Amino acid sequence: MASSRRSRHKPGEPTAPDMPIVPMLDMSFQLMSFFILTFHPMPSEAQIALALPKLEGGGDSVPMVSVEVEVEDVVIQIFAADNGNVVSIKSASKNGDVDLGSDTSKLFKFLQDKATAAKGGDATKKAPKLKFEIAERLNYQIVVKLLDEGRRAGYDRISPTLLGPGGGAKK
Repeated sequence: MASSRRSRHKPGEPTAPDMPIVPMLDMSFQLMSFFILTFHPMPSEAQIALALPKLEGGGDSVPMVSVEVEVEDVVIQIFAADNGNVVSIKSASKNGDVDLGSDTSKLFKFLQDKATAAKGGDATKKAPKLKFEIAERLNYQIVVKLLDEGRRAGYDRISPTLLGPGGGAKK
């Protein structure tokens, strides 16, 4: 009868704990792929000096290089009455402020003219950035209308900010 006899288990050699390496490798490759895919290097801010070849038959003439000039952002300040309606619209620029009254149709025409002038007849150029500095009390319906008119006028980079208590933009 086997049940009456009990066999005793003799302790053997101690075994080292099993260290699974595959999950650690898997996690390291996942981390590496994450950092590679999310890495965005900064564009080069320095100029690179190049030795350009001379033009054949042109003597010592210098090749023409086109330089793109950054256009000044268009800043529009919208002031509001206590009831949320537009009191006045101004264009603030380095050359001086332009009062556009309180009519948004004048603003649309002004924005169209500015976008066309900035593009200089080149349809591939982008319009400058449009900044709306908006009074806190301005009705949201009017804010949406202003953003829509900026889009229709040809601006694809529009940033609305709040006017500070003194009339300037809040930082």
